[in-house]
Amino acid sequence: MSLLLVFSSSTLAAPSDQVLRERFLKAEKNIQKASPEQAQKILRDLHHYPLKPYVELEYLSRALGNTAEVKDFLKRHQGTPLEWPMKKRWLIYLASVGLSQPFLQNYQMGTDTVLDCYALQLRLLNEPAKTIWPEVTKLWTVGKSLPKECDNLFSRWQKADQRTPEVVWARLTKTVDGGDERIIPYLRTLLPQNLQYLGDKWKQVIENPGLVQRQNFLPLKHRWEREILTYALKKMVWKQPEQALRVWQRFETDPQFTKAQRTDVARQFAIALASKNDARATKFIAMVPVALKDDLFIQWQLAWLLRQKQWQQIQQMLAELPAESRNKDNLRYWQARVLQELGQQEQAKQQLASLAEERSYYGFMAAAKLGLKPSLAHKPVPITAEQYQAFKKSAAIARMYEWQAIGRPNAAKRELTFLQKYGTEPEKLSAAKYAYDKGWYDRAIFALADAGYWDDVEMRFPMVFNQEIQKHAKAAQVDPAWAMAITRRESTFIPTAKSPVGAHGLMQIMPQTAKHISGRRVSEQTLYNPNVNIDMGTNYLNYLMRQNNNNLVFATASYNAGYSRVKTWLPKGQQMPLDIWIETIPFKETREYVKAVLAYYQIYNIRMNQNHDVFVPLSTMQVGESS
Repeated sequence: MSLLLVFSSSTLAAPSDQVLRERFLKAEKNIQKASPEQAQKILRDLHHYPLKPYVELEYLSRALGNTAEVKDFLKRHQGTPLEWPMKKRWLIYLASVGLSQPFLQNYQMGTDTVLDCYALQLRLLNEPAKTIWPEVTKLWTVGKSLPKECDNLFSRWQKADQRTPEVVWARLTKTVDGGDERIIPYLRTLLPQNLQYLGDKWKQVIENPGLVQRQNFLPLKHRWEREILTYALKKMVWKQPEQALRVWQRFETDPQFTKAQRTDVARQFAIALASKNDARATKFIAMVPVALKDDLFIQWQLAWLLRQKQWQQIQQMLAELPAESRNKDNLRYWQARVLQELGQQEQAKQQLASLAEERSYYGFMAAAKLGLKPSLAHKPVPITAEQYQAFKKSAAIARMYEWQAIGRPNAAKRELTFLQKYGTEPEKLSAAKYAYDKGWYDRAIFALADAGYWDDVEMRFPMVFNQEIQKHAKAAQVDPAWAMAITRRESTFIPTAKSPVGAHGLMQIMPQTAKHISGRRVSEQTLYNPNVNIDMGTNYLNYLMRQNNNNLVFATASYNAGYSRVKTWLPKGQQMPLDIWIETIPFKETREYVKAVLAYYQIYNIRMNQNHDVFVPLSTMQVGESS
């Protein structure tokens, strides 16, 4: 009888889209409390409605013991946002009834903390505990709270004497180093009583690193105190460099202060002192081996040497780095600049010419130095019309369309985001194009980044809000391409963007900035109006240009860091090439911001068919005071 009903319903004409949408909304509310017969009717009445699988998901979640149906659902919806919610619920069910074999066959460790704990508990049924405990230790030693579902596993692990003071200390260290500091008091209680003072000391140092200056603050009863000292010194050197250096001198020869700890402190001292243009950076730079020089360290070693114009030392520094580091755009550029300064012009030209093919800050700067036209190297996403049409007819897009139709845009974007992250290469690129065609420009930009495809210039740098930007930029007497570049960097064209510090809208206007520009208080909601926001943003750009003697780069830096701060960064009593000044901006955020905005400005300048090269004046500009 049920087969006849299914056959009959499938042969009848499907109801209208609107009727199916209304049925889906009712089904969402009723499926959990419906009897099996009612549930089957609800599902039949949805026919082939694209969102029907979400109702199926809730229905099957009541019958997780039906392995065949669960597996069939997972197979039909593999690679969709429906797969993991179903799989996780099923795995939790399998764990709850002790079905270890199917659980372990269908779960990959590291996917989910709760399921990791269940997996390890199930493995303890059949494997020697000594092979499981190291994995439990690794799971426990994290800098955050762990789910209560893991309590039974950790209790067994603790009773097996695996929670040693060393393990507790390792977790405490991770908690301090970027974890959840709220669990420090709890972890302190897990240490032996004679070591609990270490937890107290660490909590005090987090609040006030300068306490280590006190002669008796660290009684030096245990070697772990040096980890507290290392943490404090790394924090102190940024705000209290003199005091940090004095404490360093006290402990530098302490035999319990390990070589690794000394190197860790030296690395941070080198970066902090170099960023402050402090001559004592030299000593600490020399203490850090090449193997420990990450991008941040290299940046500040380079900046330090550039300020001193020590070109041969820069050449030596670059030569010591591994090839993968030297091949990055920034270091390729400075290799060429070193060759220029050392008189090796032909080699410099070759390096700059290679870099000039890149669409980046350094590529544009290299092209300008050689008098070459900047290269956009635009290549549309490599998907065929057939691939794109197939994508638009896919089940994912059908679901997306229906989520929008019933007024749930976030659910629609979730479908697209899933494809952007987990789809095949053609799906990821099609998802980016689809977002672009729909006017979701931020999603298109992020999708291309997720896909690692950087060459579709039109999609990555859309001409969105062009009319409004042209109008207000011209009224404010600033270049529309510059205003467009600022907007692209600030909000990725999201009109309702809000930053953690309270900047709002397309050009990320702070309420106090809005008040300064308009002379009155402006509501947050008003700042989400594109016309108002662009009007204020372009007027603020005009103000910053006037404050910075019409220096575009300083004005750009001021938009990010504030005019008064940028003023303190300008060279005193000397002049330096602009490219060196940009490379030595103390704040990483502002340094990267300036490079990005200048590159975006060049791109939008070309896209708007303007006839000047943004980088030509910058490539020879000297900044600072004449000596």
